[in-house]
Amino acid sequence: MEKVFFTGTHRVRDPGDTLAAITPLLPRFGITRLADVTGLDAIGIPVVMAVRPLAATLAVAQGKGATLDAARVSAAMEAIEFWHAERAVPVPEASGAAASDLGVPYPVTELEQHAGSLLTSRSRMDWITATSTLTGAPTLLPRPLVQIGRHVRSDWRIYMLTASTNGLASGNTRAEAIIHGLYEVIERDTTSRLAGRPAPGSLDAAQEHIEPGTVTDPVCASHLALLADAGAWVELIHLPNRFAVPVMVCHLWCEDAPSAIISGSGAHSDPGVALSRAITEAAQSRLTHISGSRDDITPLVYRPGHYQPPAAVQDTTCWAQVTSRYAHGRHTTDTGESAWLARTVTTVTGWEPMAVDLTQGPYQQDDFAVVKVSAPGLIYSARHVIPRSEPLEATP
Repeated sequence: MEKVFFTGTHRVRDPGDTLAAITPLLPRFGITRLADVTGLDAIGIPVVMAVRPLAATLAVAQGKGATLDAARVSAAMEAIEFWHAERAVPVPEASGAAASDLGVPYPVTELEQHAGSLLTSRSRMDWITATSTLTGAPTLLPRPLVQIGRHVRSDWRIYMLTASTNGLASGNTRAEAIIHGLYEVIERDTTSRLAGRPAPGSLDAAQEHIEPGTVTDPVCASHLALLADAGAWVELIHLPNRFAVPVMVCHLWCEDAPSAIISGSGAHSDPGVALSRAITEAAQSRLTHISGSRDDITPLVYRPGHYQPPAAVQDTTCWAQVTSRYAHGRHTTDTGESAWLARTVTTVTGWEPMAVDLTQGPYQQDDFAVVKVSAPGLIYSARHVIPRSEPLEATP
């Protein structure tokens, strides 16, 4: 399907049209409110939270965007994604079976799993149908990798795989949902090696600090102007990676919340979109701390004391130099971009990434799609911490 919206993201439908389509459906997924919390902060980058009181996971989802409608759609769709991963995971095609018995075309030990996991090809699990994002061929994926939330079981199982939201994504179409899921697993694989989990075959290229004043992308320049007006300290980083896909990080610090640096990251074939995602995610995380709307916030961000941000890095790279390395061009269709990403991941890892469609059967939707993407050979630090090379320094 042809893309039509390019402000801070690439979509096949204008966010306003998506919002109009999904708003009548929100009660079906337990969403009681979309709350604009942008005004709780002095920055002004649009952030919205979606409230889902009966959630089996987090009751509040956050969304951000270059426009308020984009932020509303982002928040609503994240809550809808969580609902589907809690309640719409398909029933097992095979129960209590081992990968070695099923002949799955990838090493099960290359899937996300807990540190110290005893997972082997003989571990018995429940399996559901997935499809290759490269060829569309059906395969099997462990159900514990997809199901999230606390649920009552009649039997006891050792949980060796990591049931996270990494790769859980939605879109106006199935291809668009797969695109966002693939970008997320690429982004998380890249940032996870910063947290001390090196990825096999990853590049050892140093992080590149981008000079904010050289950023010419109009959406990112607008975000950075808002941060400058708010007196924020900002650090922009480009992370070279084994996929040759732009991955950006934004570190953000403000004097009114001096105890921690807030971080965001993003990946996209368009470097401007990747950077926009990183900046808006950092702004969203800051508002999450300000509103206190999630129960998984580390108490460290509320600790007393005053910290000074690090001095500005002198050795910086201009934006034009970073963007000149990426010649992917703008993908005009969602199917074309999905195919390109699937080929990229397969070439790097040797295994085709897979997707489980969570909007099929009784959960079929005409207005959107939700998928869980899983890519063997990619890693993920479950706490999704994006560390800096230099910590904050306390002042006397």
